[in-house]
Amino acid sequence: MSTYNQLRKIIPPDQALANKGLQAGLEQVKNIRDTTLPGLAAAVEGLESNVGLDGINALTQPLPANVITFFTSTFATGTGPDGLLLLTDVIGSITGTNITEPLNNTTAILNAMTSEGDFTALTNVSTGVYTVMETTAAGTYTAEDPMTPGDWYTTIPGGLPGAGTYGPNGNASASIQNAFDNGLSPAMISVVGTIVSANPAQVANTTANFNTICLQIQTEQINLNLAGIDFADLAANTIPWNLVYNLATDGLDVVEGGSAYVLQSVANLATQGGQAIVSTMREARNQVRLNSVGLQTDIIVSDQYPEPEADLGTTQYTITQAVAQKII
Repeated sequence: MSTYNQLRKIIPPDQALANKGLQAGLEQVKNIRDTTLPGLAAAVEGLESNVGLDGINALTQPLPANVITFFTSTFATGTGPDGLLLLTDVIGSITGTNITEPLNNTTAILNAMTSEGDFTALTNVSTGVYTVMETTAAGTYTAEDPMTPGDWYTTIPGGLPGAGTYGPNGNASASIQNAFDNGLSPAMISVVGTIVSANPAQVANTTANFNTICLQIQTEQINLNLAGIDFADLAANTIPWNLVYNLATDGLDVVEGGSAYVLQSVANLATQGGQAIVSTMREARNQVRLNSVGLQTDIIVSDQYPEPEADLGTTQYTITQAVAQKII
C-alpha cells in the first residue's frame, strides 16, 4: 500500500495527495534522505538565484553556440563521442591509427592493379615511361654533335614515350633536362591520366586512404600545438618513471583510442619489458573486477631487505677494559 493511501485515511485526501507530491518531488534530489526537513528548509531559504544576470537567464540551451565555438577553436577536440579528445588524436600515428589500415589497403589495390597490367605503360622494361626516363637520365640517348662541338642533343628513339630530338643545348645535362621538360614529363602525365580515367574506383579508394592518413597527421599536429607539446624540448635520456608508476591507472582507460590501447599498441611483446607493460595493465583491471564483488586484492610487498653492516671497528670496552676504567 502506498504512503498516499495510508495518509488519506488520517487527513483529507487533497492534503494527502499534496504531501505525496511533495515527497515524490523531494526524492528527485540526490541524497535527500541524508538531511532533515528543518535542515533542508534552512538551506533552501538561503539559496541564491540568477537575479540580475539577464544573459544567463536568457539562455535556451545548456551550452550556447558561441561558447562551443570558443572552446572548439581554442582547445583540442577529438574523434571520440561528442568530440572527446582521445590519446590517439594526439599521438595515434605511432600506434598505426588511421595509418596502417589505409596503407595496407592502398598496397593491396596497387598490387592488384599491377597484376592486372594497369601500370604496364609506366613500368614496361622496354617501353614504359619510367624505364625510358631512367635510360634518358643515364645519358644513353645524349651525345655531342660532332659537326658542331658544344651542341648537345638528346634523341629518344621513335616508338618510345617522348620520342624526338631535344637540343641543341650547351651541355649533356641541359639536353637531358630539355627532354624531360618537353617530352618525358608530358608523356608521363598523359599515361597517368589514362590510368586514372580507366580505374576510377581504385583511384577514389587510394585517394580516400591518403586523405585519411593526412588528416590523422594534421589533427595530431594541431592538437600537439594546442596542448603546448614540443618534442624538441624533451630532455634526452630521461627515464619515464611516471609512466611506470601510472601503468595500473592507464590500464583502466580501456576506451577505444585511450591510454591502454596506445600503450598496448606500442609495447614490444617480443621482449619481457613489453609483456610486463601489458601484464601490469591486465592485473589492474583484474583487481577492479575482484574488488567489485568484495574481494580485496591488495598485496603489500615490502621493498626492505637486510643489508650487511659495515665493519666500523671495535666500539665497546671489554669487561677487563671497563673494569680498568673505574675511578674510585
